Amino acid sequence: MPVTATPKPFRLTGWHVFMLLCAFFGFMFIVNGIFLWAALSSFPGEDEQKSYLQGLHYNEAISARRIQEEQGWSAQIGLTPTETGDRLVVRFLDIDGSPLPAQDIEAQLRRTVTGAEDVPIDLQRGMDGDYFADISLLDKGVWEARVQAIVPYGTDEVEFVASKKLIIP
Repeated sequence: MPVTATPKPFRLTGWHVFMLLCAFFGFMFIVNGIFLWAALSSFPGEDEQKSYLQGLHYNEAISARRIQEEQGWSAQIGLTPTETGDRLVVRFLDIDGSPLPAQDIEAQLRRTVTGAEDVPIDLQRGMDGDYFADISLLDKGVWEARVQAIVPYGTDEVEFVASKKLIIP
């Protein structure tokens, strides 16, 4: 009678379990790394610059908004087409519709979906109290124009902040 070798049945050992765990968690780390890279490259998470410092001065911002509301100050922000592109026009108005004496004006055009395309704008004062800047043609989509100015109020100065979403078709 011939002797045949019977195969040994598979036996799960500690080494096999260790290799399976390493493979499983290695795969999870790779997948999570891909998701983390995709999330951080599409949106970095912080939209405001120096948000911690803004938080420390939040009571001042609330006070400035309250004064702005009480005084009836408003801003009109818009785009006007020109032959070379667009012109951003900003008007700071008091409750009577007269121009406000704004100083230290800072403006920025921001992409609402990413912080990578934010553009600082240098506004110039026009003859009628408007502020304007000629800007090159913007990409299609939603942009936000954010304008900050200092307005004299009594013996102090108040920061006036206005923003408007602009849709470029």
